[in-house]
Parts: sequence; C-alpha cells; structure tokens
Amino acid sequence: MVVSGLCFALPYIGHTQERLFPTFAAETYAEMPVLSSFISSYAGLHFRNDFGTKEMMHAELFGSYAIHRNRLMASIAHYGYTDYGNATLAVGYGRDFGGRFALTGRIFYIMEHARGYPMRQSLCADVGFAFNISQKLTLFSAVYNPFMMRYGIVGQDIIPLKFTVGCIYAPSPKLLLSAMTSKALPGGWEVGVRFITQPVTPLLLSVEGTNTHLGLTIYLIHKQFLFSVKAAWHYRISVSPEIGGWYFKR
Repeated sequence: MVVSGLCFALPYIGHTQERLFPTFAAETYAEMPVLSSFISSYAGLHFRNDFGTKEMMHAELFGSYAIHRNRLMASIAHYGYTDYGNATLAVGYGRDFGGRFALTGRIFYIMEHARGYPMRQSLCADVGFAFNISQKLTLFSAVYNPFMMRYGIVGQDIIPLKFTVGCIYAPSPKLLLSAMTSKALPGGWEVGVRFITQPVTPLLLSVEGTNTHLGLTIYLIHKQFLFSVKAAWHYRISVSPEIGGWYFKR
C-alpha cells in the first residue's frame, strides 16, 4: 500500500535554503521539532504504511504556531490498526533565541490498546536543542524520555530513553547535507546521512542512507506547492513507498 502525506508549512525567511530547510524541518518534525523553531507557523497531516501492511499504518496530525519568538506545538498520532496499536497526544512549547539558538519541550500522553487486553496509559516527554553556528551550519539534538517515565505510569517497564544528535550543512543555496545518529536504551544505534538538492528549478531530489534503510525522494515544485514521491528500502524486510504534498505560504 502506498504511504501518503500532506503537510502545510511556511518557509524560513532569511535562510539561504528557502525550499530545502523547511522541507527537512517539516519531515523530521516527529523526532526533531526543534528545527521547526526556525521556520514560521505550519500544520501537517501525515500517513505511512510500514512495509505496505495495514497492521503497520501510521497517521499523524501536527501543528506548530509561532507567536513572535515563542512556539506552541501539538500533535496526535496513531500507529497500528483496530486490533492493536498505540495512540499519542503531545503538546509542547519552544523558544527561538535570536535566530541562533532554539529550545523545545513536549509532554506526551500515550495510550496502548490490544484486543483481549486492558488498555495501558503512560506519560512521557522530550526536549530538543538547535544551534545555528552560521547560515550554513546547524547543530541539533534531542532526548526522548529524559525523566525515565514508565509504561502504565507506575508500571515496571521503563519507556526507552533515546538520544539523537545531528547537523545540517548548506554549502550552497541548492544543496543541503545532513547527518544524524540516534541510540535507544534499550535498543540499537541508527546512523544516517542525507542530502537534498535542486538540480533544476521545478525539482528537488533527496537521497538518504542509514544502517537500517535506503531512501529516495523526488519532489516537484509548482508555485507554492511541493509534491513528493518516495521509496525506502529496509534491508532484509521490504520496500515502503510514500507520497506527500506541501503548501508553502509566503
């Protein structure tokens, strides 16, 4: 089954990557919302099918609203299907300090359900940091569950702690390079690199590679619209196709 996504965004005024940086920030919102602190208000709707199976459907609705240099964020997501899955509701706040440094924090309410078992509810949080060293280089990091919250709030199992760090480098207005690594405790490492470029005026091209998958995305620009077609090959498992679209308001 094809994955579909729809996102509404405003470009980051003053950044040399007028199309590239907002695209990267919007796509990585789920795990790195702090990057959205450097672009204007936006909202989005996203759907994904992991490996083309209905049991692994992901749907998310999110938004980020800028008030001067303050940022209000909210999202609601569900993973799975009617027999089992988990739903997440998150609210957050961020602050952009002079366009150089940004800080965000979110609180999550997590509800897990499975047919034949009682519903389990949990609380969690994350914090994120980003620093624009220059117009070409941005460093960012995030920590999920820094307070070591447990499944079921007072349960025995701790929700995995996850660290993510990365950087974005823009050597030219038509090229964006990024590198990111994350580690979950318990869990494994994921290390990846990505580049987004604009080979010709109506097209953007993104290639990403990690130790878990390879991905290729082709974007088509039409005025203030951006459409995408993506395929990600997960080693030893399957291919996950995706389509998406964005509207950028100047």
